Amino acid sequence: MPLSKRRPAWHRTRMGLIAVLILGLTLQAGLISNRSVADSSTSGAVSAPEPAAGPSIELPHTDGSGLQPKPSAFTKLERAQFFAAAQLACAGPCVTPFGAVLGVADGAEGRSNCVSTCIRLEYSYLDPTSGIVSVYPDDPQQEQLQYVGVTYQCVEYARKWWMKNLGFTFGSIDSAYEILYLTEGKNLRTQQAVPLARSLNGTAQRPPRRGDLVVYAPDRTEPEWRHGHVAVVVAVDLAKGSVALAEENYDNRPWQNPQAFARQIQLFEIGGRYTLLDVPMTAHQNSKGGRIAGWLYPWEAP
Repeated sequence: MPLSKRRPAWHRTRMGLIAVLILGLTLQAGLISNRSVADSSTSGAVSAPEPAAGPSIELPHTDGSGLQPKPSAFTKLERAQFFAAAQLACAGPCVTPFGAVLGVADGAEGRSNCVSTCIRLEYSYLDPTSGIVSVYPDDPQQEQLQYVGVTYQCVEYARKWWMKNLGFTFGSIDSAYEILYLTEGKNLRTQQAVPLARSLNGTAQRPPRRGDLVVYAPDRTEPEWRHGHVAVVVAVDLAKGSVALAEENYDNRPWQNPQAFARQIQLFEIGGRYTLLDVPMTAHQNSKGGRIAGWLYPWEAP
């Protein structure tokens, strides 16, 4: 797919990234995408390796310490191999039929991606006036439409929820885990930049709040977690230590509460620092979960 002026680098996202990066291999197009092959949820959360030891980096409006540098980029050959495998994965069998509605949170539908490693080169666009999200095989060239992402990836859902409920979008990424490194988004009404802030899991003094984007770290050894994952916080109960998430392409199963959230995970506060674990409220382990790196949100001046 040729690069479109309506799908600039600003709109690239996670799973679409792979589709885009890899598609770019073939078509020499810098694509915009929305998720990445890692946008799923069936790798080993407990066994996921810790980031390599090294000097942390500093970004403005960071709550907590120890932000690790981004992993090195994949080679062209690796991207091509990943994309070929992703196309085969779309043939199924699917956990839930591709495109089936799994649930809805705050007007943002979550749909099935068949399996977590599937990438289909179809693209979602939002009509800000009507709130309707439509799917196209290519850029529809309609000025009123806002690009959302590659269907139905985790980054696509995160952007869709923000666009429909906050009126914001966020910028160019190649993998979902890179969301945590973004320093600004965009107000769709004013077209002005919006500063973004991040809290680092385990050292954060600010707990997750409704509308935050929970970002999972990548695990290069696991195809389903190669690019991390992102989910939207739709409810927080500090007393019970629970956080409800809405998302796409975690496990592609119907949501626990189809009218409110996909699942709930545990939140701990120890000495004024907050830690999120990808463990259900009713369990003490999650063999297929992921390691949460932190949460991102629009920055507000003190």
